Amino acid sequence: MNNFSLERIWEDVEFFEVEVIAKSEFIQACGKFYTTTEKIDRLIASLSSFPQNSKDRFIWENGVKGDKFTPYISLEFWCVEKFGHIVIEVYMEIDDGGSYDKHNCCFYIKTEVGLLNNFGKSLALLNERGIGKKVTLNPEH
Repeated sequence: MNNFSLERIWEDVEFFEVEVIAKSEFIQACGKFYTTTEKIDRLIASLSSFPQNSKDRFIWENGVKGDKFTPYISLEFWCVEKFGHIVIEVYMEIDDGGSYDKHNCCFYIKTEVGLLNNFGKSLALLNERGIGKKVTLNPEH
């Protein structure tokens, strides 16, 4: 049930829009976010060396929190223990007409190192031009 996907749904010369679907056993959230190849490259680089040890942790942020900007999303990654179980804390501002300070969600997605490493490698696909490029944390679900 835990899953996370990004799909390239719109593009311009300097940036593009992705649709994010994040699912845990308790909640599913969907949002659209503008991003750049540089931001995706930073996520790829961080995931390529994660985790180095069981206390490893990092956060990836896309956008700026608050009502004066387009919706913001962040992903924080950490190891649950030394056996390869990972938690991703997803924070998303929800663009449903309300204030982002009140209309947002934050929840955990559970995964494992192997799935996360494959996901990190597949993210390069999003930086290729063309609408419809999609990457998924757990392709079987």
